[in-house]
Amino acid sequence: MPIPAILASVAGAVVSGLVSKVAGSSAETQPATKTLGKDDFLRLLIAQLRNQDPLNPVPNNEFVAQTAQFSSLEQLQNMNKTLEGLAAQSGSGGAASASALLGKTVTVNGSALTVDGVRKGPIGYSLPTGAASVAIRVVNESGNVVRTLIRGQQGSGVHQLPFDGLDDQGRTLPSGLYTYQVVAADAGGRTLPGVYTGGGQVTGVAVEAGGLMLVINNSLRVPLSSVVSVTAGTTPAA
Repeated sequence: MPIPAILASVAGAVVSGLVSKVAGSSAETQPATKTLGKDDFLRLLIAQLRNQDPLNPVPNNEFVAQTAQFSSLEQLQNMNKTLEGLAAQSGSGGAASASALLGKTVTVNGSALTVDGVRKGPIGYSLPTGAASVAIRVVNESGNVVRTLIRGQQGSGVHQLPFDGLDDQGRTLPSGLYTYQVVAADAGGRTLPGVYTGGGQVTGVAVEAGGLMLVINNSLRVPLSSVVSVTAGTTPAA
């Protein structure tokens, strides 16, 4: 294959890799294959020059074009390495920022709910003020809402209700670990801030596929985004 065609092919592959990294592609990793690097192409270019026909040498404009393509390929590969480094740092950088919460007491809107045929709750939460309506969403491990419970008017303070272990169609939910969140609204339909389902001391930070997770009291794992409030001290939230 001519050198320009080889360079164009590899450059296309490198560009595809760059796009995948910028877009956060989740495609499955393909098996590693042996590919030619820029040093290999440089050797091929030199070999082509050495073995060209003296009576019909490579035209100057073609040689300049090949050199320009090689330079572009090298720049693309350098960009690829830079993006790989940035991608590797992003997760650890976020974890480093979240580590400032270690030892702090947090309240969260999003608590674990175990369903195993025997244990089915209960669901507990706290409202900072009275609410005209309350909705409780039960989410499975895939992130899908499987049950929505609608409650009427409720006063401020701690509330608790049993969970029957059924989905919205009245079917028994498979055994597993679920999460529930609570949304409360006033008479005007405005969401009330400060609603929480639990909390405690932050004892760890983890980077998982879904993002940053906080470990509460060495057991409960909740998304960082579910934190409602942060206070100093180690007294678990009510």
